[in-house]
Amino acid sequence: MNDIKKIPFYILLFFCAFNQTHAQKIEKFYDFKRQECQPNVARLYSLTIKTDSGYYQTNYFIRENRLQMSGNFKDSTCKIGIGRFTCYHPNGKLLSTGNFIEGRMDGLWLDFHNNGRMRDSIVLSEGKPVGIHLSWYANGFSSDSINLKIDGSGSHVSWFDNGAPSSAGRYSEGMKQDGKWKYFHKNGKISSIEIYEKSRLIDKRYFDETGMMLNDTTNNDRKAQFPGGEKVWKKYVSNHLYFPHGYKITNADEATIVVVFTINENGEVEDVFTTVPFNKAFDEIGEKLIKKSPKWIPAISHNRRVKCNFSQIMQFVNYKE
Repeated sequence: MNDIKKIPFYILLFFCAFNQTHAQKIEKFYDFKRQECQPNVARLYSLTIKTDSGYYQTNYFIRENRLQMSGNFKDSTCKIGIGRFTCYHPNGKLLSTGNFIEGRMDGLWLDFHNNGRMRDSIVLSEGKPVGIHLSWYANGFSSDSINLKIDGSGSHVSWFDNGAPSSAGRYSEGMKQDGKWKYFHKNGKISSIEIYEKSRLIDKRYFDETGMMLNDTTNNDRKAQFPGGEKVWKKYVSNHLYFPHGYKITNADEATIVVVFTINENGEVEDVFTTVPFNKAFDEIGEKLIKKSPKWIPAISHNRRVKCNFSQIMQFVNYKE
């Protein structure tokens, strides 16, 4: 029987940054929802140390014994970030890195997918995007290219993950959609031509996947849906979730993980990974049931099928002898 304890060891409690034994230290524990909690249900351990330059904080994934975040704050409540911050995925790969000035994101910020590929590259000034903002899919294909002036005016072009165009249009001051915006089906055909005036839609035309114009322009936007609805989806998860044989949690009644996934334009599941892990055996069960899910009804946006992201919380009831 594998005996799983909530806190595998307390080595982190004795960690002291910069070897300052007498420095002011603040230790906190957080659950999978990032809410402060007792150590026995914690997923994150946070250590904040008072330094000459502020309050330096390091957060750790407890079970993985890996760094989750490091950065410096101006205030003891750790609300006003200053300087460089770096965050990591539970698998140890880089999640994001960039600088804060007086609590506002500033300069170049980089985000990464959990497979290590670049997800976003954006430049911010006082927390607002400016210049060129580029995004990529997990497969490395370009997702978005946005070019903005300091007043928020500019242009936006996006693509599907097969390289086909997805949308194109311009922004007026304040990143408000203005003028003609074009949206495309994944096969490259126009799906919608929409006219905006400072983000107010004033006219639109819809086209099917063959390029034929449609008479009905009723807004049919929706998220991806599991056949039968949310209740049927919850039943599917419940029926396929089980506590792995040979494991026991000694100081808690249940294990919780969070699995994220994408429903693509064909209703198929892809990009499945555990963003809040518990234990490899549990994580694999959760990921497997998502990967084996029946097809979904794809999401619709601007009269074309698009990807849709989901996050699923799963709770395992403790094994009973």
